[in-house]
Amino acid sequence: MMELLIGIAVLAILTTLAVPSFTQFIANNRLASEANEMVASFQFARSEALKRGVQVQVCSSGDGATCGGNWNQGWIAVADPGPDEEVLRVWSPSDTAFQFTPASSTVGFQPNGFSTAAAEQQIEMMLSGCTSDSARRILVEGTGRVASQRVDCPT
Repeated sequence: MMELLIGIAVLAILTTLAVPSFTQFIANNRLASEANEMVASFQFARSEALKRGVQVQVCSSGDGATCGGNWNQGWIAVADPGPDEEVLRVWSPSDTAFQFTPASSTVGFQPNGFSTAAAEQQIEMMLSGCTSDSARRILVEGTGRVASQRVDCPT
């Protein structure tokens, strides 16, 4: 009986030590997954701009039909922005706990695949309660290259 109690006590101590790091592991994976989804949406828009020969943009969208709202509400890809625009795809966020900086913006690609922005664009994302280097930065370079990197949480 004593050996059983000692075994249970050791198991309880190990569980107490493992749960916080496992929780952080899950949060990091959720954030990486959401960042990868956003990178994929920008790569989709660039691919469509090259294929269609028109400007394509990805913008934050609160309703899934028009640009506007915040990134944490979702985003859409729009071909030929303007009066004849066509919504190509709609992305919904997996969780409203994600925080984006800037909260809303537009990332566009020209028919040649280059970014429509004059300078590199950045979107940072994190989960509430971010600690250490658990934030992600999505970079869109002028050449149209899209990448994600791990960064420190803002203070």
